[in-house]
Amino acid sequence: MGKHTKKSEFTLSGRFLTYILSKGCSVKGIRLATSQGEQDIKLDKSLRPACSGILQPGTWIQVQGCQKINTKTGKIKLKAKTIMPALPNSSPSPSQQPSELVGNVQKGKIRICQKSSCRKRGSQQVLTALNSALQASGKDKEIQLQPMGCIGKCKAGPNLVVLPDKARYTKVKPKNITNILQQHF
Repeated sequence: MGKHTKKSEFTLSGRFLTYILSKGCSVKGIRLATSQGEQDIKLDKSLRPACSGILQPGTWIQVQGCQKINTKTGKIKLKAKTIMPALPNSSPSPSQQPSELVGNVQKGKIRICQKSSCRKRGSQQVLTALNSALQASGKDKEIQLQPMGCIGKCKAGPNLVVLPDKARYTKVKPKNITNILQQHF
Protein backbone atom coordinates (compact mmCIF):
# COMPACT_ATOMS: atom_id res chain seq x y z
CA MET A 1 0.00 0.00 0.00
CA GLY A 2 1.40 3.39 -1.01
CA LYS A 3 1.92 6.27 1.38
CA HIS A 4 -0.99 8.19 -0.22
CA THR A 5 -3.49 5.33 0.11
CA LYS A 6 -5.98 4.77 2.91
CA LYS A 7 -7.75 1.40 3.15
CA SER A 8 -11.12 0.75 4.82
CA GLU A 9 -14.22 -1.46 4.64
CA PHE A 10 -17.45 -0.47 2.86
CA THR A 11 -21.04 -1.69 2.55
CA LEU A 12 -23.27 -0.50 -0.30
CA SER A 13 -26.86 -1.35 -1.17
CA GLY A 14 -28.38 -0.63 -4.54
CA ARG A 15 -29.62 -1.98 -7.82
CA PHE A 16 -27.38 -4.01 -10.07
CA LEU A 17 -27.09 -2.26 -13.46
CA THR A 18 -24.58 -4.15 -15.57
CA TYR A 19 -21.37 -6.12 -15.63
CA ILE A 20 -18.03 -4.45 -16.34
CA LEU A 21 -16.04 -6.55 -18.79
CA SER A 22 -12.30 -6.83 -19.30
CA LYS A 23 -10.71 -6.52 -22.74
CA GLY A 24 -11.01 -10.30 -23.03
CA CYS A 25 -14.77 -9.99 -22.41
CA SER A 26 -14.70 -11.72 -19.01
CA VAL A 27 -16.52 -10.26 -16.02
CA LYS A 28 -14.26 -7.95 -14.04
CA GLY A 29 -16.72 -5.90 -12.01
CA ILE A 30 -20.26 -4.59 -11.62
CA ARG A 31 -22.01 -1.23 -11.87
CA LEU A 32 -24.39 -0.48 -9.01
CA ALA A 33 -26.99 2.32 -8.74
CA THR A 34 -26.88 3.68 -5.18
CA SER A 35 -28.13 6.78 -3.39
CA GLN A 36 -24.69 8.31 -4.11
CA GLY A 37 -25.07 7.63 -7.85
CA GLU A 38 -23.60 4.90 -10.02
CA GLN A 39 -20.65 3.05 -8.52
CA ASP A 40 -18.19 0.83 -10.40
CA ILE A 41 -17.08 -2.03 -8.16
CA LYS A 42 -14.30 -4.45 -9.03
CA LEU A 43 -15.05 -8.05 -8.10
CA ASP A 44 -12.64 -10.15 -6.09
CA LYS A 45 -11.28 -12.95 -8.29
CA SER A 46 -13.10 -15.54 -6.19
CA LEU A 47 -16.46 -13.81 -6.92
CA ARG A 48 -16.07 -13.48 -10.69
CA PRO A 49 -17.05 -17.03 -11.74
CA ALA A 50 -19.93 -17.14 -9.25
CA CYS A 51 -21.42 -13.79 -10.34
CA SER A 52 -20.92 -14.15 -14.07
CA GLY A 53 -24.34 -14.07 -15.73
CA ILE A 54 -26.32 -14.67 -12.52
CA LEU A 55 -27.21 -11.11 -11.54
CA GLN A 56 -30.14 -9.62 -13.44
CA PRO A 57 -30.34 -5.87 -14.10
CA GLY A 58 -32.54 -4.17 -11.52
CA THR A 59 -31.82 -6.74 -8.77
CA TRP A 60 -31.30 -5.21 -5.33
CA ILE A 61 -28.01 -6.34 -3.81
CA GLN A 62 -25.76 -5.48 -0.90
CA VAL A 63 -22.02 -5.38 -1.57
CA GLN A 64 -19.35 -5.53 1.12
CA GLY A 65 -15.69 -5.13 0.52
CA CYS A 66 -12.59 -3.01 0.74
CA GLN A 67 -12.12 0.54 -0.50
CA LYS A 68 -8.85 2.26 -1.23
CA ILE A 69 -8.82 6.04 -1.09
CA ASN A 70 -5.96 7.95 -2.67
CA THR A 71 -5.49 10.74 -0.13
CA LYS A 72 -3.68 12.89 -2.67
CA THR A 73 -6.30 12.77 -5.47
CA GLY A 74 -9.40 11.70 -3.50
CA LYS A 75 -10.05 8.87 -5.96
CA ILE A 76 -11.82 5.84 -4.46
CA LYS A 77 -11.45 2.27 -5.71
CA LEU A 78 -14.01 -0.28 -4.53
CA LYS A 79 -13.43 -4.04 -4.47
CA ALA A 80 -16.25 -6.44 -3.56
CA LYS A 81 -15.58 -9.35 -1.22
CA THR A 82 -19.21 -10.48 -0.75
CA ILE A 83 -22.48 -9.88 -2.61
CA MET A 84 -25.82 -10.67 -0.99
CA PRO A 85 -29.45 -10.20 -2.05
CA ALA A 86 -31.09 -7.14 -0.54
CA LEU A 87 -34.61 -5.80 -0.37
CA PRO A 88 -35.31 -2.23 -1.48
CA ASN A 89 -36.75 -1.41 1.94
CA SER A 90 -33.76 -2.91 3.79
CA SER A 91 -31.67 0.15 3.04
CA PRO A 92 -30.85 2.50 5.91
CA SER A 93 -33.01 5.32 4.52
CA PRO A 94 -35.54 6.04 1.74
CA SER A 95 -32.85 8.07 -0.04
CA GLN A 96 -30.99 4.77 -0.59
CA GLN A 97 -33.36 4.07 -3.51
CA PRO A 98 -32.48 6.18 -6.55
CA SER A 99 -35.74 7.85 -7.57
CA GLU A 100 -35.18 7.45 -11.30
CA LEU A 101 -34.87 3.68 -10.89
CA VAL A 102 -37.75 3.16 -8.46
CA GLY A 103 -40.34 4.97 -10.58
CA ASN A 104 -39.18 3.70 -13.95
CA VAL A 105 -39.82 -0.03 -14.32
CA GLN A 106 -38.40 -1.23 -17.60
CA LYS A 107 -39.91 -4.05 -19.60
CA GLY A 108 -36.84 -4.88 -21.61
CA LYS A 109 -33.29 -4.17 -22.58
CA ILE A 110 -31.43 -4.40 -25.87
CA ARG A 111 -27.69 -4.89 -25.66
CA ILE A 112 -25.71 -4.11 -28.78
CA CYS A 113 -22.03 -4.76 -29.31
CA GLN A 114 -19.93 -1.65 -29.92
CA LYS A 115 -16.51 -3.27 -30.18
CA SER A 116 -14.44 -2.60 -33.30
CA SER A 117 -15.43 -5.70 -35.29
CA CYS A 118 -19.16 -5.00 -34.95
CA ARG A 119 -18.67 -1.26 -35.47
CA LYS A 120 -16.91 -1.97 -38.78
CA ARG A 121 -19.97 -3.97 -39.79
CA GLY A 122 -22.42 -1.16 -38.91
CA SER A 123 -23.40 -1.51 -35.24
CA GLN A 124 -23.41 2.27 -34.76
CA GLN A 125 -26.02 2.64 -37.54
CA VAL A 126 -28.07 -0.17 -35.94
CA LEU A 127 -27.87 1.58 -32.56
CA THR A 128 -29.05 4.86 -34.14
CA ALA A 129 -31.92 3.05 -35.91
CA LEU A 130 -32.92 1.34 -32.65
CA ASN A 131 -32.93 4.63 -30.80
CA SER A 132 -35.05 6.31 -33.50
CA ALA A 133 -37.51 3.39 -33.68
CA LEU A 134 -37.96 3.32 -29.90
CA GLN A 135 -38.58 7.08 -29.74
CA ALA A 136 -41.01 6.95 -32.68
CA SER A 137 -43.00 4.13 -31.05
CA GLY A 138 -42.95 5.76 -27.61
CA LYS A 139 -41.26 2.72 -26.07
CA ASP A 140 -38.03 4.51 -25.22
CA LYS A 141 -39.10 4.69 -21.53
CA GLU A 142 -39.85 0.94 -21.36
CA ILE A 143 -36.88 -0.43 -23.29
CA GLN A 144 -33.30 0.44 -22.42
CA LEU A 145 -30.56 0.45 -25.05
CA GLN A 146 -27.24 -0.69 -23.69
CA PRO A 147 -24.14 -0.38 -25.85
CA MET A 148 -21.62 -2.90 -24.56
CA GLY A 149 -18.47 -4.86 -25.23
CA CYS A 150 -18.07 -8.08 -27.14
CA ILE A 151 -20.92 -10.58 -26.93
CA GLY A 152 -19.29 -13.16 -29.19
CA LYS A 153 -19.62 -14.19 -32.86
CA CYS A 154 -17.56 -11.20 -34.00
CA LYS A 155 -17.44 -12.23 -37.67
CA ALA A 156 -21.26 -12.35 -37.77
CA GLY A 157 -21.67 -8.77 -36.44
CA PRO A 158 -23.32 -6.50 -35.71
CA ASN A 159 -24.64 -8.53 -32.79
CA LEU A 160 -27.36 -7.74 -30.29
CA VAL A 161 -29.18 -9.46 -27.44
CA VAL A 162 -32.79 -8.76 -26.47
CA LEU A 163 -33.61 -9.19 -22.78
CA PRO A 164 -35.46 -10.59 -20.89
CA ASP A 165 -35.86 -13.22 -23.67
CA LYS A 166 -32.07 -13.53 -24.10
CA ALA A 167 -32.64 -13.70 -27.87
CA ARG A 168 -29.42 -13.23 -29.87
CA TYR A 169 -29.31 -11.66 -33.31
CA THR A 170 -26.38 -11.60 -35.70
CA LYS A 171 -25.75 -9.68 -38.93
CA VAL A 172 -28.34 -7.10 -37.88
CA LYS A 173 -29.13 -4.33 -40.37
CA PRO A 174 -31.05 -1.11 -39.60
CA LYS A 175 -33.94 -2.41 -41.77
CA ASN A 176 -34.34 -5.40 -39.36
CA ILE A 177 -35.02 -3.22 -36.33
CA THR A 178 -38.82 -2.87 -36.67
CA ASN A 179 -39.23 -6.66 -37.01
CA ILE A 180 -37.10 -7.31 -33.94
CA LEU A 181 -39.02 -4.76 -31.85
CA GLN A 182 -42.40 -6.13 -33.00
CA GLN A 183 -41.37 -9.70 -32.23
CA HIS A 184 -40.27 -8.96 -28.64
CA PHE A 185 -42.20 -5.89 -27.56
